[in-house]
Amino acid sequence: MYEWKLNEIVDNNLCASCGTCAIVCPNNIVVFEDSPKLKEECLRKGHGMCYDICPRVSSGGYQIRIRGDFKEKEKYYYGRGDVEGQDGGVVSTFLKYLLENKKIDGAIVVGDECWKPVSLVIQNPEDIEKSAKSKYAISTLDALRKAGEVGIERVAVVGLPCQISGLRKLQYFPYLAKYDGELGKNGKMVKLPKIQYLIGLFCNKKFEQRSIEEILEKNNLNMEDIEKFDIKKGKFTITTHNNEKHSIPLENIEYCKGCNVCRDFDAQMADVSVGCAGSPENYSTIIMRTKKGEDIKNAIELKEEVNIEFIEKMRKLKMDRFKGEIERRRNNGEKISYYWITDYGGVGKRADNTYFIRIRAKPGGWYSTEEINEIINTSKRYNGKIKITNRGAFEIHCIDPFYVEELVLELSKRNFITGSEGPLVRATLACPGGGNCSSGLIDTNELGVIIDERFKEHPAPYKFKIAISGCPNKCVRPQIHDIGIVGVKYPETNENCNGCGRCADVCKVEAIDIRGETSYTNYNSCIGCGKCIKACPNEGRDIKEGGYMVYVGGKSGREIINGIPLRLMDIEEIINLIDKVLKVYIKYAQKPQRERLGAVMHRIGTGKFLEEVKLLMDSDV
Repeated sequence: MYEWKLNEIVDNNLCASCGTCAIVCPNNIVVFEDSPKLKEECLRKGHGMCYDICPRVSSGGYQIRIRGDFKEKEKYYYGRGDVEGQDGGVVSTFLKYLLENKKIDGAIVVGDECWKPVSLVIQNPEDIEKSAKSKYAISTLDALRKAGEVGIERVAVVGLPCQISGLRKLQYFPYLAKYDGELGKNGKMVKLPKIQYLIGLFCNKKFEQRSIEEILEKNNLNMEDIEKFDIKKGKFTITTHNNEKHSIPLENIEYCKGCNVCRDFDAQMADVSVGCAGSPENYSTIIMRTKKGEDIKNAIELKEEVNIEFIEKMRKLKMDRFKGEIERRRNNGEKISYYWITDYGGVGKRADNTYFIRIRAKPGGWYSTEEINEIINTSKRYNGKIKITNRGAFEIHCIDPFYVEELVLELSKRNFITGSEGPLVRATLACPGGGNCSSGLIDTNELGVIIDERFKEHPAPYKFKIAISGCPNKCVRPQIHDIGIVGVKYPETNENCNGCGRCADVCKVEAIDIRGETSYTNYNSCIGCGKCIKACPNEGRDIKEGGYMVYVGGKSGREIINGIPLRLMDIEEIINLIDKVLKVYIKYAQKPQRERLGAVMHRIGTGKFLEEVKLLMDSDV
């Protein structure tokens, strides 16, 4: 056996047998024979795309959902297609619609050769019915790779929950794995078509093909005799061409060991999921999760009144099996991958293999004593250690991975948001500001709340940091943030000035001269701190101009970049600016998780970037 990082998944019966690792290997050395394995030595020992894409290493669920237009609430319907197929032919009808309306160039489905699952590329709508049967055995979607090799550009993929999960990770790979993709020995990545639609199938578990064949042999049946396989009420039902039915208890059929650690019944990462659970006989339940998934309404007449309680029951059955298996593995000291932890934001792995959970900082870092007590008491219950980050967030460290999900859900019940980690808009950093600090010129908390409500956990190509400083002292370093905001008040002298010189005494940048009975301000030196206005004993200084000075494109870290100072803005303009900066940043970023805003501005030209931002802002006015 060759050394391969995924052996820790395969050899410990954690593998979902989805076959995604074989699809993405640029050197084509991963083969699938009931389970994946290497057919020759890998120079990386598997430390590459095959591992990063595996749905049993991590789900990537949180980052995928915030950028995949997933609806807040799923929509349930049931319907019947106009193409002959199992349980109403809904999937077949939808695929036919997508092909006929040129929304895709091909469909990746699982067909069969005498009931043995075979991955197929279908481009002709008339060929859809060839795949319209449920096989229930382990299958792969390697036709996706073949589609790319022959130049097919856009596809819909029909798959089981584990396959859909792996392909969703592929769609958002650079955001999850922090690089574009693995290059093969020829210097190229695998050429794959763009996945336009992911259509998921309900799945309780999938069976070993060998076990199905043994069942047929015991019942004196040949594959050629079979008209249909079906699963209903805990039985595996075999229907022959002569309409004879044979029902076998599901426990008598061997299934994929990796199904024990699966917790996804209805392909929750799919655009639209389809299955018979919850619908009348010969109809299919349809669960829509994204805008793309809603396209199925154009292909099929949908009805409501789905038995959602039955679907929830099936979900619970699968989850109970999952929990039992994880508990068994924990008690026996067996390998657990904890892949589902990445369904949640703000969770990270520590060097000692325990985890930390980051609670998204309150705007400006303000907490009530009750909130802090809640965090402390919750941390105690899980034997955690508390760290306060430089952005004012609380992190609970040293958490056993077994309890991470439980802790995240408990925090959620207590109205804490876990997140502010990864390629998204981080918690807004702010100094105490006006009303708290004697130098503060603006209410930093008010602005922080407004920004947080609008951009909380907003997806971005890389981390996106915002800081608000209440005055030009810039204690929170706004000039080295992606967006920096500074409160300013520029003075002008009025007729009350008598030249006493108090304003010059307090000016830290020596921007004031006293000539006779009048003070003069050098605006080339003045930073707008407003100290002279407040210090004047004669009310001889007014506010000439005040508000929020904004910087764009700064960063700290390995390289320090000062943001570009813009003009004074009001709150509405600032919100509009942040929105448009994010849009242009997303448009031009080429290397997610590697290219900060400042780097993108430098690459395409700062002037061009800001001009495009301005045009978008003006279009909203």
